[in-house]
Amino acid sequence: MSDPTPPAAQTGGQSQMGRGVLSPPVYHHLSTDFYPWDEVIADLKARSQAGQSLLFQAHSEAVCAHFVWQAGQLLGGYSGPRDLNFAALMRGLPRARVSLMPLSEGTAAAIWAQRAAPGQALRGTAEQVSGQLAGQTGVLTSMGTAPRSVSYWENGQPQYGSWNKDGAEQDWQFVSLRRVPDTGELVHFWQQVLAVTHRRAALDEVWRQVALGLAPHHPVLDPFTRELTVRAGELQVDPGVQVEELQPALLAAYRAVLDRLGLRLSDLPLDALRRHELWSVSGLGTLDGSRA
Repeated sequence: MSDPTPPAAQTGGQSQMGRGVLSPPVYHHLSTDFYPWDEVIADLKARSQAGQSLLFQAHSEAVCAHFVWQAGQLLGGYSGPRDLNFAALMRGLPRARVSLMPLSEGTAAAIWAQRAAPGQALRGTAEQVSGQLAGQTGVLTSMGTAPRSVSYWENGQPQYGSWNKDGAEQDWQFVSLRRVPDTGELVHFWQQVLAVTHRRAALDEVWRQVALGLAPHHPVLDPFTRELTVRAGELQVDPGVQVEELQPALLAAYRAVLDRLGLRLSDLPLDALRRHELWSVSGLGTLDGSRA
């Protein structure tokens, strides 16, 4: 079924807040009395087969469970610190309220990887709570009686899920996440870093020498494969390169380039990028304070 949610169940009027544009839930707080479990499961299977990344939530007054899909693959389910399978969910929640949130692949991976992370208890109106989340990335769940909502925040802005900026005072739980970036995001970030560095000192020849030396340990740097190149200070990466391989290779090469050029990270005008979410993910913070 393409759209199981009647208009009244959608979260209209919540599409925008601050700089971010919220991707609303596919459906939110639907009763399984109205939307039976067999239809829920059929819809989830169809979305999985379509390769979607999703966060599914089912809750009653006493129990709240989540299931995560990444690019169509079910990573699993959890309730609090305990992992959970769908059969157990069906037994434990024959009647429930269900919500479904679209995600990016990186967001799905982060939520699943840190599913058991301790949450931070918050209290206040939605406006007050949003002020407390400035610059943070994670999952925010309202703990009020109804309807319980869940939203994913990135750099202090809601990106996915159900979020009403005029929400009343209540209890909330926020689980901070270190999001796994996708290749495109990481490349764009490093392109900016290298562009700033190139304006201070030409990179191309030094990068080529460093890449040759590091290629046995980081094959993606091998200039003959052309998977990763730097020309006129501009980084280009084959889209097939995985983040797990790309990130350590870029950091190792950049460390060696700074050393060859006799530069410190603090010598470069990178203040705007230091405030970027990917600064810590990139590992650049480990280069602060000393010559690489």
